[in-house]
Amino acid sequence: MRRARTLFWVSTGLLAMALAGAARADWDPGDPHKMHHPQLPDLGPLGMDVNASGLNILADDFKCTWTGPITDIHIWGSWLGDRLPIPAVGGTGDPKAVAFTLSIHEDIPAGPDTFSRPGEQIWAHTFQPGEFQVRCYRTDIMEGWYDPAEPQYIPSQPPEGPADTMCWQYNFFLDPVVAARQEEGKIYWLDLRAVPMDDEALFGWKTTLPDLHWNDDAVWDWGSELPRFWRPMTYPDGHDLEGRTLDLAFVITPEPATLALMGLGLAGLLARRRRK
Repeated sequence: MRRARTLFWVSTGLLAMALAGAARADWDPGDPHKMHHPQLPDLGPLGMDVNASGLNILADDFKCTWTGPITDIHIWGSWLGDRLPIPAVGGTGDPKAVAFTLSIHEDIPAGPDTFSRPGEQIWAHTFQPGEFQVRCYRTDIMEGWYDPAEPQYIPSQPPEGPADTMCWQYNFFLDPVVAARQEEGKIYWLDLRAVPMDDEALFGWKTTLPDLHWNDDAVWDWGSELPRFWRPMTYPDGHDLEGRTLDLAFVITPEPATLALMGLGLAGLLARRRRK
């Protein structure tokens, strides 16, 4: 009996470590999350990528469903023309050759004459190449492109389009000690700017499915000056959803320790049932 219990708790520990390790990896639909709902990427012909490169900065809001630090952020995007940044002369395209600045803000709610937008910044970090994970999420899509600062719209269909055919998932992991802490039921904003290691490569943050729209429009700004002059985003002229509200594709997920504790709790429950 003692040997069986030992083997059980050893396997339980391994399960917890596996769950913790799995959290610092890719995210797939059905995996745990800690926001109102995952804003999955729109990979159909209505989907497009909004330029988040250089001086463009984009932001979207979300509602927290678990109190605790924000340690795992996953976003979806594409590169205009599928042209990955080439970090050195004679080199090859590399989806990791880019720096991302992410920040979390309090919410300024909409008023009678104003739209909701990011408020006070509570956390920010620049992830340099090698400080995040990336995977090719899909390769068989036809997507549009939108730059609100130009403005420029490239449709997903010929003859002008598609603007890209590959979707990438970028995974960012934060140290819980310095991560922003969110409270269940509160609304926050995630903003993002990409700085590719190649001036000719442009990264776009992908739109989410229209049916997954939540709360207010995503917003954008241009330039490095503060305070921000946020502007709401809608689908551009010429798009089938022209003028409708636009949201961006991302998900906030539980930290590894939470998943490990969930695994231990499940294992403990199974152990109690075995003893009955």
